[in-house]
Amino acid sequence: MNLIDFDGHFSQYLDTWTVQNAHRFKRPEDMEEEMPSVYLKFLNTPAPWLDGATPGSYFDRYADAGELTKLMVDYVNQEDCSVPDPLLERLVELGDENPLLSLMRDTSAPCEARMLAIDLLRQMESDSPMVDYLRWQVERREEDELLDAALESLEEMGEAALGPAKVAFLAAGEEGKEALLDVLANGPRDEDVFAFALNAFQHHKEKRALYAGYLAKLDDDRALEALLEVAEGDDVSYIDFIEIRSAIERLGGEAPVRDFSNDPTYHAVKRLQ
Repeated sequence: MNLIDFDGHFSQYLDTWTVQNAHRFKRPEDMEEEMPSVYLKFLNTPAPWLDGATPGSYFDRYADAGELTKLMVDYVNQEDCSVPDPLLERLVELGDENPLLSLMRDTSAPCEARMLAIDLLRQMESDSPMVDYLRWQVERREEDELLDAALESLEEMGEAALGPAKVAFLAAGEEGKEALLDVLANGPRDEDVFAFALNAFQHHKEKRALYAGYLAKLDDDRALEALLEVAEGDDVSYIDFIEIRSAIERLGGEAPVRDFSNDPTYHAVKRLQ
C-alpha cells in the first residue's frame, strides 16, 4: 500500500504557517516556542490529503493492533517516510501487547522497528517482556541499542524486576553483570552485587567513574576505603575524581582536596561551566 507521509505534510503546513505568522515574532526563539501548539493544531485540522479526516484521528479506524504493527514496520522499511506519531499513539491506546511482543522478539525485523516495539511496550507499562530483556543482558547477542532500551524498560519495571534481575546477574558474565547493575543498584543491599561493583571499581581503571556511581547508589560505606584510596592517588584524572568525590560524600565520607591545574580535562570542563 502507499504510505502517507505525515511528516512531509506537516512540513508543508509549517512552511505555510511560518510565512503567514512571521510578522508576529521578533526572534526565531519566540516562533519556536509556538511549535507545540502549531503541531497540535495540525493534528486537529481536517486534511484534504486524508479525505477530510484529521491527522490526529486518522489511525482510529484501525482496531487490529496486528495490522497496525505491520503498517508501522512498513513505514520503517520505507526510508523516506517516518512513522507517524498518531499511529504509535493508536497502538498504545489499543493496548494489545501480543503483536509488539512478536515484533520485539523477531531477530529478522529491522532494529528500528524492534526499538519502537520496546518503547511502545514500555509506554503500556508492560512487564511481559521482562524475561526476554533479562535473557538479552545475559546472552549479549542483540544490538547495543536494543540492549540499552531493554535495560531502561527493566529499570522502569521497578521492584517487580529485582528478583529476576538478581537471578540473571548470577548467570551473566562481566558485561551482563555491569549492565544489570543499573537495575539492581536501585534495590536493597545485596552482597553479590556490592562485591562485584567494588571489585570492578578497583580493577578497571578505565571505568572508575562508572563504578563509583554504582557504589554511591548501592549506599554501602564499606566502599569508602577503596574510593578514598583512588581519590588520594597520583593516577586519578579530574573527570574520574568528580564522580569519586560525589560517591564519597554520598556515603558520608570527606573527599580530599586536590589540585588538578595540570590536568587538561580540568581546564576543558571549567571552560564549559
